[in-house]
Amino acid sequence: MNRKAILLFLIGWITVVPVCGQSSGIMPRRSSSVKIPAQSSKAETCETELQGVAREVASALPDSVHETFAFDPLAVDMLGFDKRMSDTKESFLLRNNTANRLSRVVLKLTYRTPDGQMIDYRTRTVECDLLPHSTRRCEVESFDRSKNYYHVDSPPSRVSGRPFKVSFQLLRYDIVVEP
Repeated sequence: MNRKAILLFLIGWITVVPVCGQSSGIMPRRSSSVKIPAQSSKAETCETELQGVAREVASALPDSVHETFAFDPLAVDMLGFDKRMSDTKESFLLRNNTANRLSRVVLKLTYRTPDGQMIDYRTRTVECDLLPHSTRRCEVESFDRSKNYYHVDSPPSRVSGRPFKVSFQLLRYDIVVEP
């Protein structure tokens, strides 16, 4: 009986092993394997060698694009400056005069007495989003931390203070490029 069991096992083994050695669907059969030719020199080409995919080269941007995005010192106007004596912030309106969406406007603000004597100057970056041909209200920290000054166009206070005028220079702005 042992001999019959061993014999059946061997017969089963011999018939099953070749079947299991065939493709299981994961690896290709030996007869259908892909052969990659060895490249011994660049001069030799093989018919089965894979060709590269053609690349389309984007054309260079015309010079007019650079002119379109050139800095324009008149691109932004400042309107309606306000700073009362009790305020810790200065508020104003920025108007975008361009056809582009702007952000991060850098201004040089110069503060003077009504007779023209300079009080202070500073450069401020105003984080804002200015749509084309639109106006937006913005605020920055005041140069006057002691609350002694007020803008000449702001409502007067009961307490005496020092009036000032402000002028600005546009130094920089970012053009928002949307995908």
